[in-house]
Amino acid sequence: MRLASNFFASLPNYKLDIHPNVFKINISKDWTWFYLNPNQLFLFFQDPIHLITKWRNRLLSSTANLSLGKYEISMKHIEDIINNESYTRLDHCLTISDINPKDRQNYQSCIRLASDDVINLLKVNDNTRGTIIYLSLLKLLVKAYIDKSTSISEREFI
Repeated sequence: MRLASNFFASLPNYKLDIHPNVFKINISKDWTWFYLNPNQLFLFFQDPIHLITKWRNRLLSSTANLSLGKYEISMKHIEDIINNESYTRLDHCLTISDINPKDRQNYQSCIRLASDDVINLLKVNDNTRGTIIYLSLLKLLVKAYIDKSTSISEREFI
């Protein structure tokens, strides 16, 4: 996919961006953060479920150190809720399998992690702000790309 889209790599013997059927994209020069060649033969899209589970799996990754500014984003915050004896499963609806990194396509786990109940329980601890923001963004991704009740105008805003 990276080679075909010329995303920081290219095919040595075949240049897809000079193919006769390419389409041209005019990207604002102000968009220095957006990488896409002006000539594209085709584009790649991921299905929304895959996008959501990828977001969850990044949180579950043992090799990724996630942070948002000075705020840590950590699965440990979720583990603390699950292991906290003052909460029951009725308080957060989470299970250990929701934070199992081997179950990579567990979409329902994404929904449970991004629930208002989990986010509200995380708000009790000041050190969880990064994880709260991360899970809130996950919730917005679900709302924008998957939730069928979200209107087009709401999707544009999200």
